[in-house]
Amino acid sequence: MKILNFGSCNIDYVYSLDHIVKVGETETTYKMNIFPGGKGLNQSIAAAKAGITIYHAGCVGEDGDMLTSLMAESGVDTAFVKKTSGKNGHAIIQVSAKGENSIFLFPGSNEKVSKEYADEVLKNFGKGDILLLQNEISNVTYIVEKAYEIGMTIILNPSPINEKINEIDFEKLGYIILNEIEIAAIAGCDDPREGLAFIRRKYPKLRVVLTLGSDGSVYSDEKCELYQPAFKAEAVDTTAAGDTFTGYFVAGMMREEEVKNILKTASAASAIAVSKEGAASSIPRIDFVSAKIGNMKENIKKKTETLLGQIDGYLNSNLTGASVEELAEILGYSAVYTGVLVKKIKGMTFSKALQAKRCAAAADMLLNTEISVCEIAEKAGYENKSFFRKIFKEKYGKNPLEFRKTSSL
Repeated sequence: MKILNFGSCNIDYVYSLDHIVKVGETETTYKMNIFPGGKGLNQSIAAAKAGITIYHAGCVGEDGDMLTSLMAESGVDTAFVKKTSGKNGHAIIQVSAKGENSIFLFPGSNEKVSKEYADEVLKNFGKGDILLLQNEISNVTYIVEKAYEIGMTIILNPSPINEKINEIDFEKLGYIILNEIEIAAIAGCDDPREGLAFIRRKYPKLRVVLTLGSDGSVYSDEKCELYQPAFKAEAVDTTAAGDTFTGYFVAGMMREEEVKNILKTASAASAIAVSKEGAASSIPRIDFVSAKIGNMKENIKKKTETLLGQIDGYLNSNLTGASVEELAEILGYSAVYTGVLVKKIKGMTFSKALQAKRCAAAADMLLNTEISVCEIAEKAGYENKSFFRKIFKEKYGKNPLEFRKTSSL
């Protein structure tokens, strides 16, 4: 199985300013940088940095040699990249102090992808191979048709969203990876969840990956729907966030990983990318992404250990009056979430965890004190002595008196 990305290569002119310029407004920028970019280039580099072999096809202009070189240096196979006359495609990108961006595209060489060139490239691929496409080059609809004819699995990132998207037969796509703006335009509604439901109804076989920025990402197909929370990150430049996610998602597909793991890795990679300036230059290697996930797991482990100590401490100190509502107040969560948390950490419900602590406390008192069974039951939080004997026997296989006699021998 091979993967081909038929996509754009741009030169990005990035202007940093306080806020995105409004209509009729003039704003002074405090920084200007030139970066390699283009959704196609970014996604190819992301996939290569994620550890897979990916072929890139697309046109670069007379000033685009640095783009081809960068892809090759990043591990992308550039054998199918075509150099054309004239200017390379470029983008004017505004980046606000909050890390938000606004992008203006000049197609340039990206509009020189001809049908003949597409045919020449696609003859090197066949059934079972993967085609990744965006909407920044010419003849996207033609490429979809031809790739479908030869049995390729087609992944579309419909960006930028414009009228050309309406020409594409979505029935021929295997996957679509899109954000809130793109799904709103396709579905005709502002609510991403409603948009997702619309696509699922209209194209039931299409596998949908919806990115929601700081709200995470969603995968949906005929059989399941999975949600991945976003990794926390201080946003510096979000330009390559979506492209990084897409490249890493495709890489996970190539390795035939479980979707939940693909989403996690792609989300972690995207979080790293937004913390740096630039597009292609911000895309992390897989070892950095793995380290971020490892750090997250370590943080979760530490947090879990802390919570376990708090839960056990509370139960041990409140055998006679413990309640999930009181524990929730101590932890700072809702009662419902606290109940879920206890079950996840302890492997049992709050009531069963409390019963286990009460039985353990009773067993300790039976072995190390001479007080009566009735008094022990009361100290352990049991008002009903018969119920105490029943629960204790279920736990230890003996009633309290038998336990005291046989265990002290």
